[in-house]
Amino acid sequence: MRIDDYKAAKTLTEKLKQSLPIKAKAGKEFLKTLKQKGENADPDREFEIDFVGYSGDEGGIMCGLKEPNNPESKEKYVSSITHLKIDPNHPLAAEVQTYQRQRIRKLMLQNEAGFAAELMVIEPTKKKKKGGKGFGT
Repeated sequence: MRIDDYKAAKTLTEKLKQSLPIKAKAGKEFLKTLKQKGENADPDREFEIDFVGYSGDEGGIMCGLKEPNNPESKEKYVSSITHLKIDPNHPLAAEVQTYQRQRIRKLMLQNEAGFAAELMVIEPTKKKKKGGKGFGT
C-alpha cells in the first residue's frame, strides 16, 4: 500500500522549498523525541524549517529544523513534516495540513492491516494422543 501520492508530495516539497524558511512548532511525536533526548520539549518552542526534501513513503516530506532565536546554535533537527505544526499564517499551511491528514490516515490503515494480518495467522492445532488418562479413555 502506497502512503503518499508521489507526484503530489514532490509538488508540495518543491513549493515548500520555494518558501523557506518556515516557522513551525513540534507536534506530539517530535515532542516525545525531544523529551527522550532530555531536551527542551516545550510545545510553544519555535523552530525554523530551513531544508525540505522528500524521502519516499518511509519518511514522507522531511524537514531540517533550527532554532530561529539562537543562530549560533549548532543543534539541528530533522523531522517528518507529519510531526510538525506549521505556522497557520503560512500560505501553504492548508496544503501541508491536508498532506499530514492523508499521510496519518494511510499510516493508520497500514498499521491496522498489519495488525489484522497478525491476528489472522492460524497456528496448526496439535493432535491429541489417544489412550491417555482422563475423559474419553
